[in-house]
Amino acid sequence: MQDGMLQLPVVNLQEPAQAPTRGGMNYKPSRFNHFHTLPTGEKLAFNSLSGGLAVLDSEGWARYTALVKGEPLDPKNPVDQGLVEGRFVVLENFDELAYLKTLHLRQRYTTEAWSLTICPTIDCNFGCDYCFQRHRVSRMTEAVQAKLLEVFAQKAPRLSKFFVTWFGGEPTLAWDVVQKLSQGFMEIAERNRVEYSASLITNGYLLDEGKVADMVRYRIHLVQITLDGDAPYHDQRRHLLTGEGSFERILANLRLFLGKPVFVHIRVNVDVRNREGVPALLKRLAEEGLAHQENLRVYFAPVTSTAPPSHGVKGFCFTRKDFARIEPEYFTLAESLGLATLPYPSLQLGGCVAAHPEGFVVEPDGTLQKCWDTVGQPEFAVGNLLEYDPLQLAENPVYQRWMSWDPFSEELACSRCTWLPACMGGCPLKVVFPEAMPEGKVELECTTFKWNWKRTFTLLAERAGEAEPAPRPCTG
Repeated sequence: MQDGMLQLPVVNLQEPAQAPTRGGMNYKPSRFNHFHTLPTGEKLAFNSLSGGLAVLDSEGWARYTALVKGEPLDPKNPVDQGLVEGRFVVLENFDELAYLKTLHLRQRYTTEAWSLTICPTIDCNFGCDYCFQRHRVSRMTEAVQAKLLEVFAQKAPRLSKFFVTWFGGEPTLAWDVVQKLSQGFMEIAERNRVEYSASLITNGYLLDEGKVADMVRYRIHLVQITLDGDAPYHDQRRHLLTGEGSFERILANLRLFLGKPVFVHIRVNVDVRNREGVPALLKRLAEEGLAHQENLRVYFAPVTSTAPPSHGVKGFCFTRKDFARIEPEYFTLAESLGLATLPYPSLQLGGCVAAHPEGFVVEPDGTLQKCWDTVGQPEFAVGNLLEYDPLQLAENPVYQRWMSWDPFSEELACSRCTWLPACMGGCPLKVVFPEAMPEGKVELECTTFKWNWKRTFTLLAERAGEAEPAPRPCTG
């Protein structure tokens, strides 16, 4: 190991510190450090603010220990330089929490970028038992479509980026709305030199070659499609309203994306009922030729019962801690099959968009929600797009509660957590509206890295030592 420290190729520092050109300054350990002793005796080091990952041998660990005990930094020593750039050590008078909060507020309240979720319909062709929505036949009105274009046109001269998430219900049931609005957004963006892109959340059943071609045309660069295990497991819980299974058709539709410039996230929702069906799904995907594709990745998510319509599945849900125990098993298998890379924490500076002033979900009738999980629930609405006025929105008590979200509050354990940069408090809904939770109390949604990082990062370290280049961080 060279110079006492191995900077793993997997590292992409998110918030690197500038290494000083002179010594004479005292350093302290970062509050966001995580250390783990590897079987080799070396120290695995990760910093959740910088995203820095390193392996320290005995000499590297000795330098870290010396610096935090007050020994002067040697600016010519590459180990010292790496420890500073990776933020494993910080200046003694540097307030990391205040720095992180400043970065959080800058991103949360930026007016240069706008993220909007649009529901062309909240109707759905599926009858999933854990769904958090109350579906109804609906279609976005012409008036709401016109207002969306009008509001974007008003904001565009001050924006650098505009990102839309097409949501539902099932957005492919109103595909013409997606087409029309996408075309309008692109024209406005081009006139104002705004960078426009979009994503699509779909069950995947109604996809066809024409829709995939539209995605390329309308800059829908990311698509999320869900499969909850192999056919017997998936069809039991994600079936059509008629009760007919959907697995085989979705699987066939996934092949439509092969070789296309659209990135596909295959989401696998997991609870105690289908946990055994995940390995069979991964093997089936590989058998169907969906492995080792540059634009396709699988990831795993625990089923939740946040919104009232889904409270009935509470007893089947994993706790975050329990899910963290099985998640590495799934990722390890998926990686071995060429369906995923090992996950890597990303910096969540702005936190959930629901707590951003202009972060909205637009329902078909113009109702403005702040969160995907509250779509179709009028008691959580903060206004209507047809009467859009930011000052009036500020008078809405529900809106005010969303804006009160503060992951740095001393009342929350988040402000004292070493994983705060990678989590930023998780889901605000579970804190700001505790009465809506199944247990009627605050529920913190911690990152699963809090419990499984040692296992995951040990694998990353092993991979980096085996081959070049190392696996890329998972960006999904």
